[in-house]
Amino acid sequence: MLIEAIPFFIPHRNSSTELSMKLVRTDKRTGEQCEMTLKSEDLYMLKSHIAQALSVSEQDDDGQYLVLRTDGFGAQLDASDDAVGAIGSALENRRFAAQLAHQVSPETLAKAFSAAVRIGELRAAVTELQEHLAEGRNREDVYQDWCERHSWAFGNAYVARDDQRVIGIGDHVDLLMKSTASGLRDVYELKRPDKDVILYDDTHQNWYWSSHTAKAIGQCHRYLDTLHRAAEFGLQPARPDIVAYHPRAVVIIGRSHTWEETQLRALHGLNSRMHGITVMTMTSCFPNVTRC
Repeated sequence: MLIEAIPFFIPHRNSSTELSMKLVRTDKRTGEQCEMTLKSEDLYMLKSHIAQALSVSEQDDDGQYLVLRTDGFGAQLDASDDAVGAIGSALENRRFAAQLAHQVSPETLAKAFSAAVRIGELRAAVTELQEHLAEGRNREDVYQDWCERHSWAFGNAYVARDDQRVIGIGDHVDLLMKSTASGLRDVYELKRPDKDVILYDDTHQNWYWSSHTAKAIGQCHRYLDTLHRAAEFGLQPARPDIVAYHPRAVVIIGRSHTWEETQLRALHGLNSRMHGITVMTMTSCFPNVTRC
């Protein structure tokens, strides 16, 4: 294969001359040719991209460089993140961009942008959850979908969730979460946020689980029995890597943002007398995400 770059100049009436180029690819065996013409603006854009690529390729560490297009960069970014937008606008000033590249290491700049983008993603997720709750969306699948896409909300105790949900014949858990410390799995069962969690018995003057919570607890008991029997050495044969040895289960149901201290203490007391299962509200499960 032979590739030729043939430049030619186009004169204009105002005495200016425009550079253009024809790229010709010839198959030496068959003589077949393929041509492509690049206009002046295409050539300058190609030159810029080649210069950037060569600058990166000549370095020993591929991870130390972040290539950004500065013209119109601020307008291309998500305006919801003010910090990223401000940096992007500043980079449109070529003098500032050159000074920044000289004084700040590319690794530091890349980390700063990565962190800013991540913060923007977290803010969007928090806003989405708050909107679900504020607008009264109470279907379980809405919150299951959100939790599957944002498993980081469960905190540092878990690495991530598993795609696997079937743990036995007829048993489908909402979430299997991998423990950071042990790598073993715990079960999370999601219920509607508009359901009662605990109720008060005026006759006996005590708090007790609502029927919705009691049913969810019973459901988790069955899941834990299934996992303890069948998944001690992995979910064979589908996912032998998923091990749930003596797993715990968490039921997420209702909301406690308007609860009084007595209700919070009652929930804590009822939980303390259960083994292997914990009941949490949407508010208590995601304290760093939402106060709704």
